[in-house]
Amino acid sequence: MQVKLSGFETQKDPIQNYCKLGCGILSSSGLAAFLIGLGTASASAEITPFQIQSTGTISGTIQLPSFNPNFNNRVTRVDTDSTGTYNRNIGSNSNPNYVPVYKSDYVKVQTRTDGSLHYFVDFKGVPVVAFDGILNSPVLSGGELTPYTYQGKLPGTKYQGVVQDEFGLTKAFYTGIVTDPKTGQQYEGTFQVSGQGPRYSDRNGGESPTVFDFKSDIPGKPTVTSYKMTNSPLVRLTINVPADAKLVTPPTTGGGSTTSPTPPTPPTPPPPPTPPTPPITTTSPSPHLPITTTSPTPTPDIEFSSGNSIAVNSPVFNFASMCVQNSENCRTKVTLTPKKAIGPRSRVLLR
Repeated sequence: MQVKLSGFETQKDPIQNYCKLGCGILSSSGLAAFLIGLGTASASAEITPFQIQSTGTISGTIQLPSFNPNFNNRVTRVDTDSTGTYNRNIGSNSNPNYVPVYKSDYVKVQTRTDGSLHYFVDFKGVPVVAFDGILNSPVLSGGELTPYTYQGKLPGTKYQGVVQDEFGLTKAFYTGIVTDPKTGQQYEGTFQVSGQGPRYSDRNGGESPTVFDFKSDIPGKPTVTSYKMTNSPLVRLTINVPADAKLVTPPTTGGGSTTSPTPPTPPTPPPPPTPPTPPITTTSPSPHLPITTTSPTPTPDIEFSSGNSIAVNSPVFNFASMCVQNSENCRTKVTLTPKKAIGPRSRVLLR
């Protein structure tokens, strides 16, 4: 007689089989969740490079590079009068107010098509570097300019630029935090920045260095080799956000914050004081001995906002007479006299 044990063996330990199956499902689920989490983290960390536009101020001593103390190839033409003097309008178009700004000895003249004369002075731009730069902007915080090597020859450069009809900040690196004014999103890292100051013809053109300050009129040579700026305005500041910038705050919708403020927890009011229980001493009735009682101790008048009070309406027990008869029907007469509150009440507000 043969007995098949295969079917019996498959069911000899069903709990172990179920454990193996459940552990396999849990392991697969955990691995899938882990992989999904990695993908989500990678996706959330990816940043598409973009630019942020703002304004700011810049400080530092700009100077001509030591290995190229000369003009660059850019030419700025400034209209002047017949004496080579440039006058800036510090008023308005309807109410002009011209003040002399710069006078050149190299005035040139051309004849226009209508026969009038055109006087002007040509200036060459001046490349400059700074080793002590400070950059400020409403969108920058918690950082500073990072030094680098200018053209591989001048280490420690904080920023570089060019002086012509306006000051141009051509290259600098800011390490810190930048805030996108459109979304409120913050990014941390090192950002390359550039910008420009006001033009020489603007009302505030004198607040930023121009070719007038370096006296670079052609065919002359630069007679000024350095210029100190203190919070010179930048009417345009461009910050490049790279792909490796770190996200500081979570994305917001519509520029608002996604985190709602937590309301403060109201303080727990203290429990009202428990009125003291007046002690009453009572002796068993006797045919010849009176019953003795102790009057309750008066308590201060305290009224709560709920309208309850302590000891204001506490009864005072006065025995008008005492039972001295040996009778089971003897009853002690008790007169309740309400105690009247005296003086102002102390109000305890429970919030």
